[in-house]
Amino acid sequence: MIEKDFDVPFVAQLAQREKQIQQHYRPVIGVHKWFARRPGTLFRALLLAEFGDEQPLANRFFSSHDLSPLIVGDPFMGGGTPLLEANRLGCHVVGADINPMAYWIVRQEIADLDRPAFQAAARQVMDAVEPEVGALYQTTCMHCGSPHAPVKYFLWVKQQLCVACGEPVDLFRSYVVAKNQRHPNYVLLCPLCGALNEVERLDKSPGAMRCAACQGHLVVEGPARRNRCACPQCGHLNPYPQAQQGPPTHRLFALEYHCPACKSTHRGRFFKAPDVADLSCLTEAESRLQTSSQEFIPDDSIPPGDETARLHRWGYRTYRQLFNRRQLLGLSTLAAAIAAVQDETLRHALLTVFSDTLRYQNMLCRYDSYALKIIDIFSIHGFPVSLIQCENSLLGIPRIGSGGFRHFVEKYDKAKDYCEKPFETTLGKPKRRIFISGERIGARLVSDFPAWFTGV
Repeated sequence: MIEKDFDVPFVAQLAQREKQIQQHYRPVIGVHKWFARRPGTLFRALLLAEFGDEQPLANRFFSSHDLSPLIVGDPFMGGGTPLLEANRLGCHVVGADINPMAYWIVRQEIADLDRPAFQAAARQVMDAVEPEVGALYQTTCMHCGSPHAPVKYFLWVKQQLCVACGEPVDLFRSYVVAKNQRHPNYVLLCPLCGALNEVERLDKSPGAMRCAACQGHLVVEGPARRNRCACPQCGHLNPYPQAQQGPPTHRLFALEYHCPACKSTHRGRFFKAPDVADLSCLTEAESRLQTSSQEFIPDDSIPPGDETARLHRWGYRTYRQLFNRRQLLGLSTLAAAIAAVQDETLRHALLTVFSDTLRYQNMLCRYDSYALKIIDIFSIHGFPVSLIQCENSLLGIPRIGSGGFRHFVEKYDKAKDYCEKPFETTLGKPKRRIFISGERIGARLVSDFPAWFTGV
């Protein structure tokens, strides 16, 4: 019985460690993002303490169990942790939730999947999308001149029109593009000419740092402070945001890219200011978007709410406005390729991957100048609006960066591999993964309650 068999200190250690790096202990959560997932080790322990044999919980936690024909129901299933753990232990499970996204995620977590067929379908989709939009995510390497260097991230700054003179104002809080913890030097943007400069240390004294391109003064702090920004043309102090101007415009000011040819001889990351070819990609994307299918591009209004109020304050009114033109073109092309997959199970799996990818494919993503990586829209439970936005590579670079479609395909595949071969990780050092033979996560999905549940 749970009252006497639940080992609190043992379970607390397992659960605390799992919550620190949850995807390593329960890779099934890689199917799709869900906020505040509960530790799977906790619910496994609860079920074994209540329905297992008389051995101490710590002795049987890492062993295989079959609790059929128990029925476990969860009327508020959320991300589905209790159902997944019960299903793994052989129970019949019934779940429900008012949130349709919860239904879809748990359905995909627990559904069986032909992994080789999924991998082949994902490759087929990416092979169809790459020729269509791949060139829009390439740049010319500053070192070897290769015109096909894949871009990891595009960095954009928000702009608004000066209410006094009508000129666009860049809303920079800081001109530091990258810090020197993950790169040999600091990378600073010149506020005069837009060139990127590498400096060993930041010197805030006037005139201490000069731009290598125009010899202008480099500064660390930008003009945007406390929702005010001075116009560089007339000096007028403009408040921001100004919702009456509509959603904010953005200006591309930097790229981080990857050059396989130069990587072995290059120290640190690859940064550059956008050149003419980079800007022409934006023009091409906008032109192609106007003549392409709009079937998969949402025009839904953003409803009022506690979190969406922030978007409204910035002038966003529809979900479409949260993406730039290249993102709309790329994502709609990707969605069309997934929709063309004939097998429903595979199509649903790829649509789930697509949905999770959207976290990193919008103009609310931020750039971490310390870790030099993208921060997804749901890094917090809300809709953060930053002054600097990070546009990610759509398909992603193999083994480089994160948040591309291929990276989420790999996460999904790893999640379903765990469903086939679940494991537990021991306490102590060294940690060991113990694969539990005879257990798995997977079920036949039904459209109504079966007779064994209703008694009819």
